[in-house]
Amino acid sequence: MYDNEEVEINHDKLFSGSSLKIGKIQWYILKADSEKERNFGKKVKDEIHWWVFEKETQIEELLNRTSSTLSSVQKLKEDSFSLKESYYPESYEELIAKIKEFTESHSKEVEDLYDYVVWLNKKDVLAPSILFTYRIWGSTRLSDRTIKITATTVDEENPEIIKRTTEIALGLFHRWQHTLYSAHSDISAEIADSIDPEEYSGPILVPKKRLIFQTSHEVLDEFTTYFEFLRNSLRNILLDIEKCKDKAPTELIDKESFWRSFITKAMGDGRVESQLWDFKETFEMWHLQPKDKEEAEVKFCEQVAAFANAKGGVLIVGITDSPPRTIVGIEDLENKLKSTKSILMRHIDYDGDYIHFQQVMLHNSENKDKNCLIIAIAQTKDVASVKDQAGRFSYPLRLVTGKENFDSERIRNLKIDVLKDNYSFISDLDRFIHDK
Repeated sequence: MYDNEEVEINHDKLFSGSSLKIGKIQWYILKADSEKERNFGKKVKDEIHWWVFEKETQIEELLNRTSSTLSSVQKLKEDSFSLKESYYPESYEELIAKIKEFTESHSKEVEDLYDYVVWLNKKDVLAPSILFTYRIWGSTRLSDRTIKITATTVDEENPEIIKRTTEIALGLFHRWQHTLYSAHSDISAEIADSIDPEEYSGPILVPKKRLIFQTSHEVLDEFTTYFEFLRNSLRNILLDIEKCKDKAPTELIDKESFWRSFITKAMGDGRVESQLWDFKETFEMWHLQPKDKEEAEVKFCEQVAAFANAKGGVLIVGITDSPPRTIVGIEDLENKLKSTKSILMRHIDYDGDYIHFQQVMLHNSENKDKNCLIIAIAQTKDVASVKDQAGRFSYPLRLVTGKENFDSERIRNLKIDVLKDNYSFISDLDRFIHDK
């Protein structure tokens, strides 16, 4: 009634080339997980948040490398899913050969992922743990794929460990046994439950065809899941980087101490204005009669919109434009600020809260307190346009330390990756403050 022909496990052909490299990727990940448990126990609740917000010192490099790796892992996920949905081997040997063929045909994507994990490991042995978290994998899948690694290097001195991590990553080993054996046990249990013991009391024999079908299904499902969850991990790393970058501007933008430190550094000897800031002793529009100042108001609004249409930036008002810069301050700041807000509303066509005003008290060379003004302008998601006194619209864009007018469609194309209004440039200013 049942076939009891034994199926031999032989994974030797997987222990070379790209399939072995996947095993090395898993080695680095499990090594990081083992070291994390040894050093922190259960104290680190969310590895991704912990690394991005507390440990990472080069957030832009992490962002760029993660984004680049994501596209390769996405392809591994998509193609492994297609394989799972369309491939049905006749034997276990054929299944192993197909996995080998898949990994070799995706050697570039595997290499990209391997380089990323090795780069993380070189930063810190704990860093690859961000790819193996409860947030993504859940407790069951974590335990199914975990082994403790005490070795210090991933090389030929540890062939048995690398073989096991290869089997884990490729879906051939989980729950502390080979997938073939767990499938055999599950089928045996199902058959036993379906037998009337009064009618049959002999050995339970598992049909080979059924065993191969179920094993193949489970292996390829785990194989696909591996790349899917690595893909999800990379996506979550990017999400936390975005939150981290959003958090820094939110925390810093209201701090007078931050702006005071920035202004002091930017005023330093030899410093020139950049893409992200301009010094202004004053604005011409503040000193003209109402009938004469319309053109000056439009010019000011174009400066603001130019920042908004580029990367965002800041106007520092009350300090002379040219080096050596001196602090002159602003008289009657309250009324000037009220007037400025009204001018912006009248001439700039943009919905949303995209400008932050901050009063900063600075000591001049005579040690007297002077009121200065920070006008921080967000990078806007959509195009900010300026309407002049004749009702004509312009679309200025900040270029290095100047501005030019472009057509709205060109600026809109430049903003294709800008998902929302943001003050991300504040993080660049913070790095500028702390760079020596």
